[in-house]
Amino acid sequence: MRGFRDNRILRTYAGSSFMVAFNAWYYSFSPGVAQFIAEHSTVRTGVKFFLYPLMGILRIGAASFHVFPTNPEVGTVLWMLVVSMLTGAVYLALPATAILTYSAKARRIARRLEWPLVVLLLCGLGAVVIAEVSGADILMLVAISGTVLAALMTSTLIVSRIVLRLVKRH
Repeated sequence: MRGFRDNRILRTYAGSSFMVAFNAWYYSFSPGVAQFIAEHSTVRTGVKFFLYPLMGILRIGAASFHVFPTNPEVGTVLWMLVVSMLTGAVYLALPATAILTYSAKARRIARRLEWPLVVLLLCGLGAVVIAEVSGADILMLVAISGTVLAALMTSTLIVSRIVLRLVKRH
């Protein structure tokens, strides 16, 4: 996956902007977490189990990148959308479903957030296009970050709502 990141994602404007934002977030906590994991073998085993789906998600994302072989910028944006949405569906939908199952207030909030998140996702994609054309670095950084977070949350809420409906039927 490092090769894909270095040879594909980082060579695009959208991808390099995404990695700046991601690295700032990731390295704000990961050294301490990595040290803790290294010192506790039981935790290390659990983390490996937890990360296996992420590796599959990243591989699916890498495959989606190649849907647009002549336009790596579009491939990068598609990669970010696929990885974000699958991450939300795989890692966040189950805890969100549990919360929504037991909280009517959370269900009301989730229903109110679905469309604004879809609008934010679409606006983020529009801002990515504008940043691509204009070369506005700050806009790209904000647009990519917002788009990824909106995709993550949108997929989390949609999958959670689908699971709730399926459970209700049975």
